[in-house]
Parts: sequence; C-alpha cells; structure tokens
Amino acid sequence: MRVFFVVDIKNGSVVAGKSGERERYQPVSHVSSLVKSDEPVDVISEIKPRFLYAADLDRITGKGDNFDILHQIAPMVDELIADCGFRRSEELENLPFIPVVGTETFDITHLDRKCYVSLDFKGKFLDASGRFRSWQAAVEFLNSFDLPGIIVLPIHSVGTMKPDFSLLNIALEVSENPVMIGGGISGMDDLLRLKEMGCRGALVATAVHRGRIPVEIIRKGKI
Repeated sequence: MRVFFVVDIKNGSVVAGKSGERERYQPVSHVSSLVKSDEPVDVISEIKPRFLYAADLDRITGKGDNFDILHQIAPMVDELIADCGFRRSEELENLPFIPVVGTETFDITHLDRKCYVSLDFKGKFLDASGRFRSWQAAVEFLNSFDLPGIIVLPIHSVGTMKPDFSLLNIALEVSENPVMIGGGISGMDDLLRLKEMGCRGALVATAVHRGRIPVEIIRKGKI
C-alpha cells in the first residue's frame, strides 16, 4: 500500500486541516513536531516524502491559486497528485502533476481522461454533477474508466485522528478501480488495518506531524 504525505496549501503556505473548516485552518508549524516553517518547499525539504498529495485550497474555494508552488514542489517527489478544484476537463491538460478531480467541484460525468477521482464527503456526498442517486452509483459509474485510483475523502474527518472506515468498506466492495482513503488516519495501526482491508493507498498528514507515523514510512512511501 502506498502512503502519500499531504500538504494543504492556502495563501501560499501549508496549513493544518481540521474537520473541513477551511477558514479556521492553522499554519502547519503551529501543530507540527517536525517542521518550523509553513513554506511548502521548506516542508517538503524537511519531510522528504516519496509520494505527495497537495490540495490547493485557494483554487478549490475559487479564491486564486497556488500553481507556482505546485510547479516548484513537483520535481521534489517521485509523484505529485493534486486537487486544485478542477471544474472543466480542459483544466487537466499540461500539468506538472497528476490531477485529482474532486466530486465537490467537478462533474465526473464529464470525465474524459485518466486521473485520480476524489469522492468528497462532508456529512453527505458532495456531488457537483447532481446526477447520482447515491455515492455508490458514482463509484459504479467510475468503473467504466481505468483510473489510477479513487480516493474516499470524508473531509469532516480530516485532522481528527478518527478515520471513517465504513465508507471505505463499501467503496472496496463496489469499485473496480484501486481505492485509497484520506482523512483522520491516526497512526500505524490504522495503516496496517487499511493494508489488510485491501486499500491501495492512504493520505496522511496530522499523524505524521504528531509523530504517530514515522517519517521513514513517508520517505519510503509504502508499507
């Protein structure tokens, strides 16, 4: 199972996500035992992850973008995947990273290429298309694509150290694409459980900053 380190970028700085309350996210240096800087390049230089997931919170919320930073950090890792609040297929072209399209902002019925798809939840399934009777139906629709992965992302669990595995269990049953999860992973026990469940990837940040997932795991990129 691959392990992706996560950076949430807002106003050019790395912030610590918590329960999807984006306006209240703190600078990551305020909560981390590993980094003293909030500059994305500094954080990546210190952590040295193999695989990186980035969320451009400004672009997701329609308040600008951090593309310059993503261009800087892409060469620093083996693979960068990024959710930049994409809304149209043409936005997915000529990027220095692998795009993640999130159902919060992207109508997945317009998907026309290989990319990661994030199934976004915040209490309920966030479906920009408005076309699916359930999130399971969205997963079934995505089975018609050969994707590198779908990401089960309960945004309400981010930073809580309390993962929601119930959604993952269902996704693993329904999906014919590799399934990954983000949000709330609290430590090595969770990672080992996810691996046993057949999860193909995990997105982690808080547990790394708090020393509950060794940085060596992040640098190796898998367990």
